Amino acid sequence: MGRTHVVKLTGNTDFPTPTPKLSDITDACDALDAAGNAYDFNRGKLEKEARDVSFEVLKSLIRELGGYVQANCKGQRELILSTGFDVRKPNEPVGQLPAAQNVRALVQPYPGRLEVRWDGVRGRSMYQLWITDGDPNDASGWKLLLQSTKNRHVVDELTSNTVYTFRVVVLGTAGASPVSDIAAAKAA
Repeated sequence: MGRTHVVKLTGNTDFPTPTPKLSDITDACDALDAAGNAYDFNRGKLEKEARDVSFEVLKSLIRELGGYVQANCKGQRELILSTGFDVRKPNEPVGQLPAAQNVRALVQPYPGRLEVRWDGVRGRSMYQLWITDGDPNDASGWKLLLQSTKNRHVVDELTSNTVYTFRVVVLGTAGASPVSDIAAAKAA
């Protein structure tokens, strides 16, 4: 990658004075190649450390070069690409989030404890976990158990031999998702 930047910036009139110098990046690339070859040949601790240090030096120089390119690109995508760097995809709103999938209530070996898990949802801000120990079709029986950024929760202090039902609502910038399917389990 470092050598690509050197080739693309050599003689590039839009970036006349790269910082750091292209010769410093070439030297760091050569040092990393040598350290990598030494490690491939010997596989010793010292060779591995030398390779890792050389990699970090080159990475730091490329990061500094990226800052130089960003400061001098005038916001033009083509100029950035002409240096061998990539451009980030622009942020786009996620929109309405889907319901959480694969909600599971798992019996635990401890009395009065269940674990609830569900698949993560990209773009979510938070999850709401709802619980009922009554009829899941009775809307008035559902109680908000917690709001969390995690997609699992261990529920303690439940009544043994009681069936508990759970559902999840995903919260995002566009509002709440539809309610997930339910999962039920009997507390040990």
